[in-house]
Amino acid sequence: MSCKGCPPYEKDKSAIFFPRCFQWIRGACTKKNPGNVENLHGLSRNVMPKFFDGLELDYMHRLGPHKYITGSWILSHMKAAGFRFGGLYTFRLTNDVLLTPTIIGDIHPSTQAANLNILYYPYECLRLEATLQRSSEKTPVDSQYTIELTRPCDTWSANFYNVRKDSGRCTLSVMRAITQHWALGGEMLLEWNSPEKLSTDFALAARYSHHNFAVAASASRIGLDISYWQRIYPQIQMANLLAYNYITNKTIATVGYQWNFSDSAVHAMLDSDASVGFMWTKYLNNFPLQMGLSVIMSIPTDRFAFGMRFVVDPSGYRRDN
Repeated sequence: MSCKGCPPYEKDKSAIFFPRCFQWIRGACTKKNPGNVENLHGLSRNVMPKFFDGLELDYMHRLGPHKYITGSWILSHMKAAGFRFGGLYTFRLTNDVLLTPTIIGDIHPSTQAANLNILYYPYECLRLEATLQRSSEKTPVDSQYTIELTRPCDTWSANFYNVRKDSGRCTLSVMRAITQHWALGGEMLLEWNSPEKLSTDFALAARYSHHNFAVAASASRIGLDISYWQRIYPQIQMANLLAYNYITNKTIATVGYQWNFSDSAVHAMLDSDASVGFMWTKYLNNFPLQMGLSVIMSIPTDRFAFGMRFVVDPSGYRRDN
């Protein structure tokens, strides 16, 4: 059968042609990558204070462009007290830019508690990450493995938590930019407590964002999470978080602020359970020292936690943390 009026399979002067079977034609995407579902509320969470209690003394020393050693001494009720030492090592280095694979770890000599993180980008769009943690010598290792593929308009992620034959948990998620401001996604949870029993759950995620504000929401059969972030001024950010649990029928709302100065930063929060707190961080210009102060108080129970942190960092590696 022939058709002289049909367009040819190859381009001609009119630029009209039939594509061949199973031919891959790349398109152009002008939308920015929306990130993954795990960091859907990341803008709002970064504004909230990260509290600590007791006394923390940290030191980081640079041995080379890609080698660091760390040491810390902690006196706390929330974290394991005592001395820890560790380091950071990167295998590849281009000029002054650290590339992967990168290994970060530390260990508590007396209890043998250890943390290990391995980050590797075999390709620019593919992230492989492993996080291992052991709280003591007799406890099993807690593990988390991540495989993430980043494309111009979407991100595909797979996370595996303590995956064993008799128990484990896995999440599969995708987040895609629909327009310049809208992004939609979903996540599937797989969890098993025995080889024969597998439970599943699903969640939907959405975000609407501009350069100075963003609204995000995620919903599942367990609960609902809503966040709002806004940059009020170049140095001031505000965030709101709302979480509702269907099982316990409990709702908690949190309001947070972040105020950045030239050499310091202030974070503050207030939630619906009448808990209030703030965190202050100061960088000294003439000495490589970072000082931190943290206070959180529960008004109904009249209890509070107070903490101080000192970080000596001649290399300036942790200045933005």
